[in-house]
Amino acid sequence: MNKQFTVSPEEAGQRLDVFAVSKIPGYSRATLQKAITAGEITVNGQPVKPKHTLQSGQTVEAHFKAKPVEEAVEIPQDISIIFEDKDIVVINKPAGIAVHTGQGISGGTIADWLLQKYPDIKNVGEDPTRPGIVHRLDKDTSGALLITKTQKAYDHYKKQFQMRHAKKEYLALVFGTLGEDSGRIVRAIARSKRNPMRRAVDPEGKEAITEWRKEKAYHGRYTLLRVYPLTGRTHQIRVHLHWLGFPIVGDHLYNFKRQKAPQGVKRQLLHAEKLTVVQPNNQKITFEAPLADDFQAVLDSLSVSS
Repeated sequence: MNKQFTVSPEEAGQRLDVFAVSKIPGYSRATLQKAITAGEITVNGQPVKPKHTLQSGQTVEAHFKAKPVEEAVEIPQDISIIFEDKDIVVINKPAGIAVHTGQGISGGTIADWLLQKYPDIKNVGEDPTRPGIVHRLDKDTSGALLITKTQKAYDHYKKQFQMRHAKKEYLALVFGTLGEDSGRIVRAIARSKRNPMRRAVDPEGKEAITEWRKEKAYHGRYTLLRVYPLTGRTHQIRVHLHWLGFPIVGDHLYNFKRQKAPQGVKRQLLHAEKLTVVQPNNQKITFEAPLADDFQAVLDSLSVSS
């Protein structure tokens, strides 16, 4: 294998082995760590340790003979389709399934399901690991996800997300009771300097705007919010609500110690309920994803006990 990568500003701060996993699919982290230790993966031509922290603009080169790990990858099948035509398919993404491969994720993704169900989609988009995908949801976030089937549709919808014309509406169960009925968070977000897996509010980061409205409070301990991200930063809703002091229930990355989630919560209770876009014929359309069963079960339980 002979590959070369340039570290982007967004990737700066990552460990080399973590970076390698995200860039070289099919290899286990242990295999890549051994290659780094053996000097077969270098930074700016120099051997370093697997835990080496990368900086923006550095060149990572991989020259090694190890074969990819042959692992049986289970492709998800139980995917609910909300809408489909010749140009797009909109699904209700289940929680627990990543949209595409990436850091620590080698398969069993929505992208794998797409390639199996729609083989012709493989050449749609800009990245073969993200066929037809114009936006994404976190692995443990459920809800409406739009995928394009043709390059023309990809270009049309990708531009909408880039220009912030696509409207997204989420439901989030958070800890605590907010004093106001609605609010607007305007705080820039950047990769955390302490933990490359996290994002953080940072004045030197990229602009991020989130609006929220209170839906229902549950006996002073939890609140259901309707959330509108006006920008599309990684982990934006999770970071902003954590910064506000009301982290999402079940979010293990952005939480406060000693906060106890209701029984049965196994992931962050964040759901992309509605997505509004403009079709190529200039007609606006809204797709709505029914609330995931596990999320609804928690709300039902809280309603009974309140």
